[in-house]
Amino acid sequence: MVISTRGHSMLNRIRRAIFRIRHKNSPFPGSAEYWERRYRGGGNSGVGSYGGLAEFKAEIINAFVAENRIDTVVELGCGDGNQLGLMDVPQYTGYDISKTAVDKCAKMYAADSSKNFIHYLPDQYDGETKAQLSLSLDIIFHLVEDVVFETYMYHLFQLASDWVIVYSSNSEDPQEDGIEHCRNRKFVDWIDANITGWEFVNKIENRYPERSISDFYFYKKLA
Repeated sequence: MVISTRGHSMLNRIRRAIFRIRHKNSPFPGSAEYWERRYRGGGNSGVGSYGGLAEFKAEIINAFVAENRIDTVVELGCGDGNQLGLMDVPQYTGYDISKTAVDKCAKMYAADSSKNFIHYLPDQYDGETKAQLSLSLDIIFHLVEDVVFETYMYHLFQLASDWVIVYSSNSEDPQEDGIEHCRNRKFVDWIDANITGWEFVNKIENRYPERSISDFYFYKKLA
């Protein structure tokens, strides 16, 4: 059965409503626990990983990988794996903070030896480069805590030998009331102030600005 983009949107709203009802009297558990609970409860990565937005992201990434002869890709925050199904990359490693999401992806792509999935434990990352290109897709504005955000950003750049692509909002506009798992950040300013040895080279604006405030930002490692 094929579910339309509108159908996915409705399902996502229902899942979010159920999640909020279940946890409405509970304090925000933190970013890592929020996503583990969400996936464990049957939730998905959100509307950005489905339909037209997912197709747009895949189109940009696939073209970049082909044009720059990228052989290895790592994604820091692979989510439920739906976005990956549209991507054409030679060798892929997906990290996620949710063990449930990682297990789901490993099962989904078990027959594809070019794809590997690892449970992301920030305090156990060794700082080694893992791929030519590192991806962050709709992740940064989900990193609510400052220490979580900063650790993630350092790891995102350490993982890559040549390129980093970020797809995210770049503002400090407040979220709607009741949306505790999102926090917009001016991550470009943070990179300028804290990451050395990399240069910003391009920005591609969202094809669907009425549906998402995220844009693509491209960084290249200096020779």
